[in-house]
Amino acid sequence: MQREFGRLGISGTVLLKRKILALIESNHVHDWDDPRLYTLIALRRRGVPPEAILGFVNELGVTMAETTIDTNRFEQCIRRYLEVTVPRLMLVLDPIPVVIDNIPEDYIEMVELPFSKDPASGVHTVPFTRTVYIERSDFRESASKDFFRLAPGTSVGLLKVPYPITATGFETDPETRLVTLVNARYEKPDEGSAFKKPKRYIHWVAKCPSKNSPVKATVRVFNSLFKSDDPNTRPEGFLSDVNPHFEEIFPNAMIETGIEEIKRTAPWPRPREGYTEAASGITPPETVRFQGMRIAYFCLDRDSTETNLVLNRIVSLKEDAKKA
Repeated sequence: MQREFGRLGISGTVLLKRKILALIESNHVHDWDDPRLYTLIALRRRGVPPEAILGFVNELGVTMAETTIDTNRFEQCIRRYLEVTVPRLMLVLDPIPVVIDNIPEDYIEMVELPFSKDPASGVHTVPFTRTVYIERSDFRESASKDFFRLAPGTSVGLLKVPYPITATGFETDPETRLVTLVNARYEKPDEGSAFKKPKRYIHWVAKCPSKNSPVKATVRVFNSLFKSDDPNTRPEGFLSDVNPHFEEIFPNAMIETGIEEIKRTAPWPRPREGYTEAASGITPPETVRFQGMRIAYFCLDRDSTETNLVLNRIVSLKEDAKKA
């Protein structure tokens, strides 16, 4: 019996072996398993679950014609699968410290966080202390009507922390002019009084050495390898279309202590009966997958060490507006 089917292509990348080899030999990517490629071993290292790939192919069906599918459609299949199958953690990519001045220096409150929307996935606790780290993008030096996160004189909620905080001041580096520290006040009301619920909640990670928080990480965010959807049409050759900003590295990222439980209980997602991603009983690092709340889905990379985790972004939480 003979079966025939058309070639499947994905926009914004190349799948031919000779072109991938040209990318490697020209040092645009490291090897065949570079997470920026769309080879199976590269997708595996990037953390894309096999079930998500199978779901994508099954959704397309079989055709005799050569087909090119938009990258967003593939990524949306990955999101749908990960949304209901992996735990959630707080991860700060570009941290700035927030010192809550009206909390004692030795204050520690354990805050309970669910691993996902599904109660069956369980909960874990993280410390809340006088100093927390937030995303640099969640703070502005001056308040505005269209910004509902932290700014001097404005309040914001910290996810699962009982009461909001209000920014009271900040410090900047005299050379770079970047904010280096934010001062804040914890808006715990007097007994019997109510507090005003904030308009926005942001994620955070506490500084708490006694609880081994935060956990340091290097995060790799992969963007489109090429500037256009079809690099093969470039008159100067497809290599001239390589996006110089196809990889962003965040060397000082911080993650909450729940990552240790996620590592211990991997693989994520849970494998179906009779199937495993592990070889020889060893759990591969890329099966340590989770959602970084408000950011993206991530997995552990094999370059991780005991003192520094290396994370790869699998896919963003939402479709990139630049791709839409």
